[in-house]
Amino acid sequence: MKIGIAQLSSNDDIQQNYEQIKKVLLNAKSEKPEVIFFPENSLFFRISPSAAIQPISLNDKVIFDLKEICADLKIAIHLTTAVIENDQVFNASIWIDTNFNAKIIYKKIHLFDIALDGQLPMRESDVFVHGNDPVIFNVNDFKVGSSICYDVRFAELYSVYAKAEVDIILVPAAFLIKTGLAHWEVILRARAIESQCYVIAPAQSGGHRSALGEFKRETFGHSLLIDPWGQIIQTKTEGIGCFFAELDRNHIQNVRKQIPMKTHRRIDF
Repeated sequence: MKIGIAQLSSNDDIQQNYEQIKKVLLNAKSEKPEVIFFPENSLFFRISPSAAIQPISLNDKVIFDLKEICADLKIAIHLTTAVIENDQVFNASIWIDTNFNAKIIYKKIHLFDIALDGQLPMRESDVFVHGNDPVIFNVNDFKVGSSICYDVRFAELYSVYAKAEVDIILVPAAFLIKTGLAHWEVILRARAIESQCYVIAPAQSGGHRSALGEFKRETFGHSLLIDPWGQIIQTKTEGIGCFFAELDRNHIQNVRKQIPMKTHRRIDF
């Protein structure tokens, strides 16, 4: 399966973010990927901590427009953003196929409530509702385990996916610079090694300036594709754009044959 992994620099203007996504998709046309994976906060990234969240509904025009592009280009997309469902707001992933369908796939379970030394506290739970369940879905013949950014620190979620023998783990993210430098690569490689699967980690990158004023945030970038052996296949360290790769099911099976972790598991979750 040929995939694309997109890196964005989103802000708090939904239309600007849509145009950025559209440009990535149009530039990808000649590569003919079957699906492109986009980062967390693709359509809306709150820059000021005091600003209101602008959640997306599946009935919004921006989703309709993305469905049109996907159908025209024959490229499916997976993106993550603030969504509203039944009057509740989630940090969630949306799947848009090539047949004019869009659906919410996964709602972020572990919300980012942290206080780093020397930085203002951040509390996702002030605006988002927790998701409750791991989610596995299929992309062609590949079984995909869902997660979002801060989820990556919670091994129990990925134990579910390892036991289910997923072929891909998704970690769309908007990692901070400080934590990205310390933890991003090492923890993603660990997730690939322990589950013996591909890890796809599209990221936000660079300085994010608010459309409403001078507010600015910075994210780490370094979007990654990691193989089931834990090797980095490709990365994009900075900037906006997309890289492409072929995922090979035989490679997954070869790794699992060499180190048959499935038959060695002794702890049941």
